[in-house]
Amino acid sequence: MTASQMKRALRPLLLCCLCQLAAGVRVLVSPQEEAIAHLGDTVSLSCRVEGSDYEEELQWSRNIGLIDLREGNRLNQSHLCVQNLTHDDHRVKFTCNLKRNTSISASVKINVLFPPDLSGEENVTVEESREAKLSCSVWANPPVMVSWLRNGAAVDLVKDGYTLYQDSLEARLIIIKPNRDQHQGTYTCITESSEFGQRTKSIHVMVIEKTMSFPLNPVIAGCVVVLCTAALAILSRWSQISKCWK
Repeated sequence: MTASQMKRALRPLLLCCLCQLAAGVRVLVSPQEEAIAHLGDTVSLSCRVEGSDYEEELQWSRNIGLIDLREGNRLNQSHLCVQNLTHDDHRVKFTCNLKRNTSISASVKINVLFPPDLSGEENVTVEESREAKLSCSVWANPPVMVSWLRNGAAVDLVKDGYTLYQDSLEARLIIIKPNRDQHQGTYTCITESSEFGQRTKSIHVMVIEKTMSFPLNPVIAGCVVVLCTAALAILSRWSQISKCWK
């Protein structure tokens, strides 16, 4: 029997042995499926092998990148600490698997809770009849409810000429045609969530008279025409002008 024939003959046996080794073997992680923590916290993850009669080497990955583990933190069980959680850790998946068979694995996602970056005051100057946009950051987990006040009273969108825009990152109150009597004042952006309560930002709006925009381009073009005309006139009469200097 040649070497290639022997390899073909042993391949089914090898596959059978591997299947027997994998049969009933599980990898379990704790916490299961999801770990919830606040921004800046530390999350502890653990992983263990169940159903194997042999020592099994484990490995961890963050999304698709392997994590370098210390000696003594790989066989049959392993522990991982994710310190000082940031926004970048939100929804990241950590997976623990057997090194010899990566299909035997278990994963956990990090759910980072964080409030919107909303505080302080801002001064805004807008022109009458020119659309103005007031904005505040609402990126948070869990998502927040947003409301707007003007001088302490709820904004009437229909009556007072406003429109609202909001996505997962920003909320905007758009003043369609600012009017001093109707729209000048202090606006308050309010966010509310079950996790972080209420947060606010104040925006002091001053409405000024509409300024006339100065048409700069036509003025420049006019100056160029005048200078060129003057230059041509001087050149056309240069002989007469030079005689006056003699």
